[in-house]
Amino acid sequence: ARGSRDPGERGAEEASSRERAAQLMAAQMGIKIKFRSMAPVQSLPVGLLFPDQNSRSLRLLSAARNLPGVPAMLDSLRATLGFDPLGASPIQGVWELFRGPEAIPVWLEETRLCQPVLFISALAAVERLRQRRPGCLERCRAVAGLSLGELAALTFAGVFDVATGLRIARLRGEAMQEAAEASPQRQLSIAGLRREAVERLCVEALEESGGGGCVCQIAQELFAEGFLCSGDTAAMEALLRRARATEGCKQVSLLKASAGGAVHTPRMAGARARLLEELRGLEGLMKPPRCDVYMGAGARKIEAGSAPSDLIPLLCEQLTGCVRWEATVRSMIQDGVGQFYECGPMQQLKGMMKRIDEDAFSAMLSMDHVVKNEKEKPR
Repeated sequence: ARGSRDPGERGAEEASSRERAAQLMAAQMGIKIKFRSMAPVQSLPVGLLFPDQNSRSLRLLSAARNLPGVPAMLDSLRATLGFDPLGASPIQGVWELFRGPEAIPVWLEETRLCQPVLFISALAAVERLRQRRPGCLERCRAVAGLSLGELAALTFAGVFDVATGLRIARLRGEAMQEAAEASPQRQLSIAGLRREAVERLCVEALEESGGGGCVCQIAQELFAEGFLCSGDTAAMEALLRRARATEGCKQVSLLKASAGGAVHTPRMAGARARLLEELRGLEGLMKPPRCDVYMGAGARKIEAGSAPSDLIPLLCEQLTGCVRWEATVRSMIQDGVGQFYECGPMQQLKGMMKRIDEDAFSAMLSMDHVVKNEKEKPR
């Protein structure tokens, strides 16, 4: 009943509603105003964001290894991998001595190993959030994950249990690595150009590299004028040259060949088919989400309580189609989420948020933010 709801929650929603009404009125009048939320941060609806495979790091997982619930997840991860991801890695060459203390181990660059590790890292970040901000998870209204991060988002939302999510992450990583190794493939990050300009450059790069069956397209829309493109190596190299010569391009670079191949393109069709088969087989174990879930494929919102079958095609679709991250986050903000937490290694999503919404960025916290170089102590 409405009268039994928490007064703080009601107050936050009322403040958020007034703010949205003011924003709409200002937009209709053509007035540009930078709004600050009128609701206290402690009572704002919470959204959890989970990063993708490019946030490779073991630092958060190592620091959170002693938190309640994490040791059991680490045991499952060790059984899945066949080794301890936090154990000492043997040096494979003298060149590794010059990689620095923050360098990731060589094996983490393999998609088949990276994806299950980062899945567990994201869930460990949730436990770190539970310890550092008691009560905030009770205010979680929505979750979203960038690419791989959707598996952790759905696990937090109760769609998968940890064992099932880990199983899917392992299969997904193996299938994507197999697809990436089928032909020379690369990824490229680009910033400073509008979507139309990037699409035009992709078409020109395809023509330069021979066209035909080549692939070169936008894989992730990350923030305004910020994209990840992927495709065949020849087309990506042509795109790199053309982007560098384009006025307005602020940054463009090829990612490592080990980054995962032509993700979110037709080159992942084989991985998509394997994932679809796996998810259909596990559908009986899936449960309706307990909070809203925003999916990157089409920036679509799946409301709490929806049938798990609604999620399966979206999880598969994002393997071969563009992930609309900016639109996903903006939808969450428009729907009233006022406090975001990044649950995963590094702080890449927070960096993107700065280019999506400055107010949301100011209030956003990353669970891999280093305050003290110490391991978390159990409660």
